[in-house]
Amino acid sequence: MRSMRNTLLALVVAMAGGCVQQQPSPTANLLTTLEVQLTDPPPDKLGSPAAPVNVQKATFNIVARDEQGNLYNKDVNVDVFISFGGVKTGANSACGADESGTLPIETLKLTGGQLMGHTVTLPLAFGSTSIWIDERTSGATGASPTIYFRNAFIAEAQTPADLTAQNATFCSPFNGKFLIFDHATGSGQLVVTSVFSNAFAVTDTGVAPGQFNSMYLFAFGKPPPEIVEGRIITTFSGNYSKFVGFTELNFPLFTAADSTVPLATVPPPVALTYQDIGNTAKMLGASASVVTYTGTICDPMLPANVDGWNKYNQFVLDNNGMCDAFSNVAIELPSKVLGSFDPLKVVGKMATMTGMLRNNSGQNPYLDANGNTISCSATVPCMKGTCITGTCYKNPFNFWTIDPRRQEDIVVAP
Repeated sequence: MRSMRNTLLALVVAMAGGCVQQQPSPTANLLTTLEVQLTDPPPDKLGSPAAPVNVQKATFNIVARDEQGNLYNKDVNVDVFISFGGVKTGANSACGADESGTLPIETLKLTGGQLMGHTVTLPLAFGSTSIWIDERTSGATGASPTIYFRNAFIAEAQTPADLTAQNATFCSPFNGKFLIFDHATGSGQLVVTSVFSNAFAVTDTGVAPGQFNSMYLFAFGKPPPEIVEGRIITTFSGNYSKFVGFTELNFPLFTAADSTVPLATVPPPVALTYQDIGNTAKMLGASASVVTYTGTICDPMLPANVDGWNKYNQFVLDNNGMCDAFSNVAIELPSKVLGSFDPLKVVGKMATMTGMLRNNSGQNPYLDANGNTISCSATVPCMKGTCITGTCYKNPFNFWTIDPRRQEDIVVAP
C-alpha cells in the first residue's frame, strides 16, 4: 500500500513538473534603461537647496542596459534634455511646456551602448535639475543625479529670451514649470504692490521700476488679510503660466513677513505715454507693475468696445481719436463702477488711471470651414498666415489693460 502511495505521489510530481514551461521574458536582451553617470560636477559638488551651485556645463557618461542590468552592446541614438520645475525641457522651447520634448538640446550616438566623457552646455535652469536622456524607439530613459541651482529672480523669469521675436509678449521657456522665488535682487525686497479679489502682485524692489521686476500671483480666491500693499514676502512659488499672454503664477504658495515687520514703501508707478504702447520692451517690462496713464475716456457702449464692456468691464482710454483697445490702453474695472466712479457718466473727459498693467496677447490659429485647425509643413505651406509647429497661425496680436486697485487710482479732470 505504501509502495502504491509513493508511486502515485511520484507520478503527480512528474506530471506537475511536466506542465512548467520556462517562457523567455519579452524584454530579454532589449534596451530598457539608460544609466547617466555624472562626472562633472562630481558627486560632492552638486550643491543643495541651502547651498546651490553655479555651473554652465556638465560632463557625463551614458551606458545602455538591458533588464538584467547588462550592457546593451549595440549602437543607439539618444536625445538630451534637462528636467527642472517638473518639466522636461529641450533647447528652443520658446513657449515652454507646449513645446517640451520636441527639440532636444542635442542628439548623441552611443557606440556599442556607451558614450563616455560627453560635455553639454546647460540651458538656464533653477532649483533641482537633472540631465534627462531619451531613446525614442524603445522609450528607455535615464536621469543624472540632481544638481541644485539657485532659485530664480523675478526678472529672470519675466524677461523674454528675444524681445524682438513676434511671440515675445506671449511666450516663455518657463511656461508650465513650477518655480520658486525666495530672494530679491541686491538689497531689494519682495513687496506686495497690488491686491485684488483673487490675486496679488509682487515686485522686486532691487530692480529699477518697470524692468521685468513684477509677478502676478493668481490665488483662485481672496488673498489672506495679511496680504496688503507694502507687505514683504519672504518666499513664493507656483506654476508659471501664460494666460492670454499675461504671466501668472497659478496655485501659489507664499510666506509673508511677520506682521511685526513694518510695511515697505511701494515703488512709485511707472509712467506710460501713448508713444510707449508700441514699445514692447517697455510695456512688457512694466507688466504686473503699477503704472499710470492719461487719456480720454471713451464711451464703453461704442460698437467696437461694447463686447469688452459687457464681458470684462473694460473701457478705452483714448489718445488717437480711434477709441479702440488695440491702438490704445483699456481700463478693466472689477465691476461696472469702482466706488463712485462710473465711466458712463464721464465719457469724453480726460482721466489719469493708476493700476496694475496687464498684457493681453497671443496668436490664434486659422480654422477651416468645420472649425478645425489647418495643418501645414515645409512642403504644404499655409495659404494664409504662418506655419508654426505644423499649424497655420494668424499674425500675433497684443493689447494692454490697466487694472485700478481702488477708487483713488482714478482721477478725472473737471
